[in-house]
Amino acid sequence: MLYKEYIKIASLSVHRVGNKAAIEGVELSDEPVKINDALAEILKAYFLMAFKDDEKYHFYHPTDLALNEVYTYVRSIFGDEKSFHEQSRNIAKFLYEKSEHPNIKHGDFYVIYLKGCILDGETVDAVGLFKSENKDTFIQINPVSGGFSVESQTGMSINKLDKGCLIFNTQEEDGYVVCVVDNSNRSDAKYWVNDFLQLKRAEDDYNQTEQALSLCKRFIKQLPENFDKAQKATMMNRVMESLEGENVSLGDIAQHAFEQSGTVDAFMSYADEYQTKQEMNFKDCFQGKSEVIGRRKVAAVTRIKLDENFEINVLGGEENLERGYDEERGMRYYTLYFEKER
Repeated sequence: MLYKEYIKIASLSVHRVGNKAAIEGVELSDEPVKINDALAEILKAYFLMAFKDDEKYHFYHPTDLALNEVYTYVRSIFGDEKSFHEQSRNIAKFLYEKSEHPNIKHGDFYVIYLKGCILDGETVDAVGLFKSENKDTFIQINPVSGGFSVESQTGMSINKLDKGCLIFNTQEEDGYVVCVVDNSNRSDAKYWVNDFLQLKRAEDDYNQTEQALSLCKRFIKQLPENFDKAQKATMMNRVMESLEGENVSLGDIAQHAFEQSGTVDAFMSYADEYQTKQEMNFKDCFQGKSEVIGRRKVAAVTRIKLDENFEINVLGGEENLERGYDEERGMRYYTLYFEKER
């Protein structure tokens, strides 16, 4: 959790970054923006509201971390706060160089220096990078002689952050601790995380749990049709049971969730391929994080839809669920055994 009440915006620079493919250019400001306390509180809420610091990343480069441009510019800021505005201009120019896809929108780019951030019990400074691409229309009512005038204005909405990241001044040698937001719905314009920031997930317990949940969900969904929906729901529930433990391993998940279906070896092979494709590695043992394991994330596997009439949401108790086929009706059926309705 970010304790926003302790955080102070020490510096703010604003630039305007266009689409390079459309030759829209980049407009760089000459000096930081001066803001009063009231505006600082509004901006702080806008910049920080969307972040969950449990989802952590690090800057990354395949050959040398120092070749990651944003990492290098931010490291210069942490080394000398007086270089903040100069480095913000460098970061804006680099963002423009990476804004080549035709779907990338022209937008305002904010760079902020934050003090008083509490991360895992440690108070650290942070640099924030934010891009506002989508504009909203606002109606403004102004009093005039004998009545009111109505006019429209266009600006950014403080209720939704398009793109952002927070870079905390800790774990420098590992690529800092980074939290990121990207609300783009265009899969072909996902340049913020991969091309501009060049991030990889931190291999902590939170992300290990999240990746294990994703791995198991994908594996179960791709199983052949001879595994019915009830079997797949049962597997997914057993995966979640495994991930709620303090000491979790892929081997333990496999034995608990997939041994009964005879798919342990297939799962372990699938897990090897998954780690290669995702460029990550599961630890031999990690602590499951219950906050990652939400029903919403696995509903596609644990919910059984029957024609247009019924849905069964399997939360466990698979021993009280039977599936069969009625020869007379020529239809499949489920039988549920329970003690009382709720």
